[in-house]
Amino acid sequence: MKSFTFATLALAAVTRAQLLDLEDLAESVPAPIAVTPPFGGNAEELTSTSNLRFAKRDVCATQATGKGPASNPPTAEGFLNDPDFEATALGAGAPDGYFNTFKNLKGSIEGVGYKTLNTIDTYDPAICARACNVMDGCNAFNIMYERNGLTASGANCDKPLPTTIIKCTFWTVPVVAEHATNIGNRANDQPDNNQFGIVIAASNGYVSNKFKPISGYQGTTIPVDAALNAPTTTPNSFIRSQTFPISAEYKLTNCAKACSDQAAYEYRHPSPGGARACNFFNSYLLLKNGVAQSQVCSMYTQSFDNSYSTNFGQQQNGNTYTITFGLSQSLISQ
Repeated sequence: MKSFTFATLALAAVTRAQLLDLEDLAESVPAPIAVTPPFGGNAEELTSTSNLRFAKRDVCATQATGKGPASNPPTAEGFLNDPDFEATALGAGAPDGYFNTFKNLKGSIEGVGYKTLNTIDTYDPAICARACNVMDGCNAFNIMYERNGLTASGANCDKPLPTTIIKCTFWTVPVVAEHATNIGNRANDQPDNNQFGIVIAASNGYVSNKFKPISGYQGTTIPVDAALNAPTTTPNSFIRSQTFPISAEYKLTNCAKACSDQAAYEYRHPSPGGARACNFFNSYLLLKNGVAQSQVCSMYTQSFDNSYSTNFGQQQNGNTYTITFGLSQSLISQ
């Protein structure tokens, strides 16, 4: 018998609405593998199974020189608290086709759905957006300042001088503040050794507008970290849930197509008592122990407003299941 703690949850994938089993939904697709983009300058294309936070470097070798401004003072602590870096991040607008999900964090994104990274000459989200627009499967990006060394540190090397690298990392899934957990190796920046403290500042996240309401639907535009917990209705408004693996492109149109396909099938093969067509869906990113597992699309015969988005997660069998990027959309009446 499974025990649910956390909040009351919605729907099992094929059962009643108010009993959603997040463990079953998470296990219904292959487990994804989290990736941490490497520190430093432009990297070779990485595989989705790599964890290359600290890419292999030759000791004392010269590294990329960043184009970003120096912090004042030029220490890790000074970098993290530089007011000019903060002003740059807070003043950066969303480029055309994107909306902002977080600003001015001191960590960069790590997790599933990583594509690649670019180093750029100017802190400008529009530069990242242009690169994302022509990249297959790119749906979001993270721009940041990264403090790095001009040489690779080591026991027999002089302590590296700092440089500021401006970077964009690109993702297939929405970037959210909860995943900006890569804070570098600040603890290494000590006066009694030659190790270099890599830290992150001015970290901003942007997500494609394809996650906003789509043609033929209307609904929430601000994502919430919760799934719908719909009330019991007679007949039951819940139809079913469908999951999509993170390896597939994460987009609202996945749910819209599932909803329209269900409606078309229902009209051809109506349920006893009349057709129960999909008119509303709730899409969200399901996380297991902090790692995104799948996109979940739960389908309903009627619409519910955001006050019913109260399913914040649960704990089952030693695992914690949480939700992010919850959005609901309803079919516009014709």
